[in-house]
Amino acid sequence: MAIDVEGIILKSFNYGEHHKIVKVLTENQGVIGVFVQNANKVNTKKSALVQPLTCARFNLKPSTNANSDLYYVYSGDVIDYYLNVKLDYENIAYFYFMIELILKGMAESEYSSYVYRMLKNFLDAAEQGYSAYLLSLIFQLKMMPIIGIEPVMDCCAVCRSTEHIATLSVRQGGLVCAKCYHPAEPILIDAPLIPIVRALYKVDINHLPEVELEEELLKPIEQFLDAYYDSYAGLHLQTKKFMKEI
Repeated sequence: MAIDVEGIILKSFNYGEHHKIVKVLTENQGVIGVFVQNANKVNTKKSALVQPLTCARFNLKPSTNANSDLYYVYSGDVIDYYLNVKLDYENIAYFYFMIELILKGMAESEYSSYVYRMLKNFLDAAEQGYSAYLLSLIFQLKMMPIIGIEPVMDCCAVCRSTEHIATLSVRQGGLVCAKCYHPAEPILIDAPLIPIVRALYKVDINHLPEVELEEELLKPIEQFLDAYYDSYAGLHLQTKKFMKEI
């Protein structure tokens, strides 16, 4: 039986000379594999349905092969191409990083609705000129609980005190007060920056902050996230290299 799904194309692979298999993030079914026949042929409408960072509506049928979880495309229509995002090299790099984080970090489909809405909202925001760099930082903060590496953000991770918070610690896994701070650990996020990090961590993905944050202010947050993910996530993200070269 055919089904209709809306999804964001994350990645595509050639299958033979004319066909492609795409990874699609859907709202209710997680990441699914979709076989698109003749997608590589010239002047075919299906070519639009295999472009990463494209939101589309698909009419699909499941595979009849019991050993395959692929879906096959009957038809499809593009909802948004996100051309402004795709025409900017930096935007593409940051969103490809988010895609890789989804593919390698989101193991459970129970989070697919939230992650789908977040990625779609962030693409919409970037299309209108919102900083893709800032969006990538918010995305990493929001993915922490989904990956299972949620830091302690409401009190000291060691003694649970809410007073005299000194830093956001990679080593201690969250906020740390002055009493519990280990002097051997370098401070990446100092006390004045903590409210900004907490605000980005708790921000409503449907109502992004309208304030502009200078890149110099965001760099320590990026450094913290790099160190935190390296310490706890165990993910080898190839797109990190490209982001560093921007």
